[in-house]
Amino acid sequence: MNMKINGVDVHPTTVSTPVAPSRVKASDAGVQGSGNGVREFEVSQTARQLADLEARVAQSSGINEAKVEAIRLALERGEYQIDTKKIADQLMKLDWEIGKASGRI
Repeated sequence: MNMKINGVDVHPTTVSTPVAPSRVKASDAGVQGSGNGVREFEVSQTARQLADLEARVAQSSGINEAKVEAIRLALERGEYQIDTKKIADQLMKLDWEIGKASGRI
């Protein structure tokens, strides 16, 4: 497929650049350059835990299905009470926090 935009031919281009091989080596020094393009690094236990948590969060829907079902049933039965004062208080608190963080307050 040949396309021209403003008189310029547009073709997909693949560019490859050589990448120095890397190796993983556990060391107490953290990330180090060795001058030959090879980096040595250590993955901490905290980083492993964060990666594990990130994977679990990605797999989770983040929705408490039991709570959603209980609220749905309460709404159907007309038993769900909405505390408008609590909602208003939380909205005011959020607005204040946003204002403080943005420098308005």
